[in-house]
Amino acid sequence: MDSLKKELEEELKLSTEDMRSHAWYHGPISREGAEALLQRDGDFLIRDSWSSPGDYVLTCQWKNEPMHFKIIRVVLRPKEGYSRVLFQFEQDRFDNIPALVRFHVGGRRPISEASGAIIFQPITRTVPLRIISEREAMCERGGRLCRSGRDKSGSHPANLEILGRRPSLQSAHPTTISPVFRTGSEPLLSPRMPQHVQSSQPGGGTTPRGSDGQLHSRAPPKPLRVSTLFPCTSSQTEEDPSHPYDELIPRAPVTTSFNFLETAPEWEEPPEGNEPQFVRPEFEMSSCFRLEHFHSLLLPDNNRPLEPTVLLALKQLFARSDARTTALHILSVDCQVARITGVTEEQKRLMGVSSGLELITLPHGHQLRRDLLERHQLLTLGLAIDILGCTGTVGQRAAVLHKVIQLAQELRHTAHDFYAFSAVMKALDLPQVVRLEKTWRALRRNHTDSAVSFEKTLKPFMKALNEGDGKMAMDCESASVPHLVPLLRLMEGEDAGEHTGHGCQLLLSILQSARNSALNARQHQAHAHALLTGWEPIPELLEAFQTEFALRLFWGQAGVRAEHQERYKKFDAVLSALSNKLESAHDSDL
Repeated sequence: MDSLKKELEEELKLSTEDMRSHAWYHGPISREGAEALLQRDGDFLIRDSWSSPGDYVLTCQWKNEPMHFKIIRVVLRPKEGYSRVLFQFEQDRFDNIPALVRFHVGGRRPISEASGAIIFQPITRTVPLRIISEREAMCERGGRLCRSGRDKSGSHPANLEILGRRPSLQSAHPTTISPVFRTGSEPLLSPRMPQHVQSSQPGGGTTPRGSDGQLHSRAPPKPLRVSTLFPCTSSQTEEDPSHPYDELIPRAPVTTSFNFLETAPEWEEPPEGNEPQFVRPEFEMSSCFRLEHFHSLLLPDNNRPLEPTVLLALKQLFARSDARTTALHILSVDCQVARITGVTEEQKRLMGVSSGLELITLPHGHQLRRDLLERHQLLTLGLAIDILGCTGTVGQRAAVLHKVIQLAQELRHTAHDFYAFSAVMKALDLPQVVRLEKTWRALRRNHTDSAVSFEKTLKPFMKALNEGDGKMAMDCESASVPHLVPLLRLMEGEDAGEHTGHGCQLLLSILQSARNSALNARQHQAHAHALLTGWEPIPELLEAFQTEFALRLFWGQAGVRAEHQERYKKFDAVLSALSNKLESAHDSDL
């Protein structure tokens, strides 16, 4: 198993423009095999097209249904003897497929206007391409029965040879017209289907789709024209593993698009006799953090708590990432967990509201509140481990402290994620961190600006947020993720400051802030979309801030199942031991 894991790691270290370097690439996996790997809305993978070798297909889940979109290859010929290949779904074109995927994942841009499908959770392969290629070949020889009964626990990545089967640029159509569009949208012409030709005339009701068929022998008269798809008969569907793909209508690129800011009408008069029926909201009983479906790029199977090799890899990963990049990765995951972005219509129907910011104010939002509180606590512990796990010199620890303060500044000023900002501030205020007097002195000496900013700006701002200061309302209105923790604790019966002299005023401020967040949910969503549009996530860094990753890292694959209070009590003892090891009480007295 170690050799296979090493082989997989070597593949993932290739150039980012190489498809093999991306864990979401699953090669010649069949349509059925790809669908079997999908678990929830937003899951996606890229696979090879079976009917058009050299082309690629996006398989994803949206509205609890699997969807397949062929990636359109566009060949540009600005002059004789020179060609350029671009890739697109409908509008935006990119030089390579990884850039296309990053654009749609980072910006939460729909794959097509018709489907509205959004992708944000890659399904990663867990074994090297060579092994999966052999497995796929065996299944192909054994027939479709083997494919239908394959193990669903692993992924089925690509045959390396498939990468060499792309048609060369010189073999493209010899016409000199520029550009030449190879859209993959033409249907498969078959002499067995002449009766379907007439269905494409007006009134036939056939919908244009981006199919996986063959191109005509000659170029279509208009480059952007999408031919009508000839529907397959049921018998052909059973024989051909490549069914028609979901609708993709290629369009000429536009200069700027702000579709994510356009809001649909709040209410449309229902047709007569088709009155909307009330659906009772669902009271969720299980956490949204599903460890059984979590596949890690960084953690080994059956990992132990605080695996040393993983902690070292994380330190190197954070060292390569600046504070702004890290803040945007945290924002992306926070928006998913808080259901600010990527909320499906089915989720809205079950929640009874359109956003998690509204759900947490309602009685049946109990489970989401618990999930958000746990994630907040895990973010705090993760940053504490980053500081207390630095066993180098005092100056090195001060540098880590400086970077954590920079992260807090970016979360406040760039990402406008006050939920994560409060977690960072809580980590800096933990007793195990505050007692490191030598480290704080080194911070004030070596990174004076950070020390002053922390004491004079960040701490007063955090205090005002916790107290619901009205002066902070303007900042919170433009937030991507508002400050949610006071409301979460209040709704879950935890201490909300009733013991203070202004408990009633504090309670009123918390409730008013929650009301404003729910009323401004659309603005928060639009602001998050604006920040994440065009942003390119780093898969390993994105995983490092997923809640499932933190749960397994801190307590191991076995220990994470232990009782909640017991787990956190033991971890607090671990933090205290690390703190005392860095600076003993005797050192502090001196």
